[in-house]
Amino acid sequence: MKTKLKFLDRYLTLWIFLAMAIGVAIGYYIPASSGLLNSFSSGTTNIPLAIGLIIMMYPPLCKVDFSKLKQTFHKPKLLFTSLFITWIVGPFLMFLLSIFFLKDQPEYMTGLIIIGLAPCIAMVIVWSELAEGNRELTAGLVGINSLLQVFFFSLYAYFYLEVMLPLFGIEGLRIDITIAEIAKTVGIYLGIPFVAAVMSRYFLKRLQAKNGLIKNLFLSFHLLRSSHCFLP
Repeated sequence: MKTKLKFLDRYLTLWIFLAMAIGVAIGYYIPASSGLLNSFSSGTTNIPLAIGLIIMMYPPLCKVDFSKLKQTFHKPKLLFTSLFITWIVGPFLMFLLSIFFLKDQPEYMTGLIIIGLAPCIAMVIVWSELAEGNRELTAGLVGINSLLQVFFFSLYAYFYLEVMLPLFGIEGLRIDITIAEIAKTVGIYLGIPFVAAVMSRYFLKRLQAKNGLIKNLFLSFHLLRSSHCFLP
């Protein structure tokens, strides 16, 4: 029997668009707000954003049986499709959108290209959970793509910003982001909730109350996770 989505989950897409609208409005009418938010950053990591993402990702990850993550490699077609979309289709599509619509605004054009190179990993886990997808496959694919981001983001950024842009008659742009900075950011955004989830499952098993406690833990964080969508 399918579980009916709760009110907040059912309209999650709406909340996301509302959060985007609120964020744009705050940035437009209160320009100083961006500086205030960035003041809580450490390197390439924004602390408030990191806290929100960790709260959002932790409950679904608590339901993952990490001993089954190896099954990701037992489905080569799925793995190939995920990598192809994430690393070939996605970046090139965002590149095309950026040069077609933001050619005269280099800052926004660069930002859009970078978004294509580093797709969101948190919402993938949340959407999969809401769709009652395979948690272990999702966690495995997210982990693999995150590691690839760490090692290949700088190379990809160089290729699209300094090689591809000149091919389309646009002056190349340079960004200085090291592999260490990317690894630190991915480690915070993904590593903390992953480690916390693994430890939670381990100790809950030790208490011989895994199912009941995980369910209660998930429900207790449910409102916090959903409310993060309202953050600008």
